[in-house]
Amino acid sequence: MTVMCDEVRRVLERTPVILRGLLDGAPASAIDFHEREGAWSPWQVLCHLADAEITDWMPRLEVMMSTADSRRFSPFDREGGFGRYAGWSTSKLLTEFEQLRAANIAHIDAMRLTAADGQRTAVHPELGVVTLTQLLACWSTHDLAHIAQITRSLVRQRGPDVGPWRKYFSLLAD
Repeated sequence: MTVMCDEVRRVLERTPVILRGLLDGAPASAIDFHEREGAWSPWQVLCHLADAEITDWMPRLEVMMSTADSRRFSPFDREGGFGRYAGWSTSKLLTEFEQLRAANIAHIDAMRLTAADGQRTAVHPELGVVTLTQLLACWSTHDLAHIAQITRSLVRQRGPDVGPWRKYFSLLAD
């Protein structure tokens, strides 16, 4: 059995499809909506996800697979994608994320990770020692959390228009 279990792989493969379904063609008012002060808009979440494909997940996986004596992760700039993708359209950003994710999945497949590889470790700058299996689980969980965040933002952006049905939507509770 490989470390890239079917469940993790399915999440990683489906995330770009889900995001395209949620965001492609959505109005700017929804894409740029902040559900509260300090919260990221769906566009910012998408920037973050695309940037993480370049600067977080694969670099960390490669650190874990290295033979170096000291395997330490570099800190991840969670908002780095905001600058990297400034001015990009949602459609172009979705395509970028799809291409980056497909390349990363292909790269992982080529690594032919084993169960023994799942126990490889590295040092996270805040969390300490983590395993490769935990990294992959975190990657898929990260995707799901941001899908939920985007969906919640879209619900709350439309929420004021539902009138008296508001009482039926827990996501619209104050």
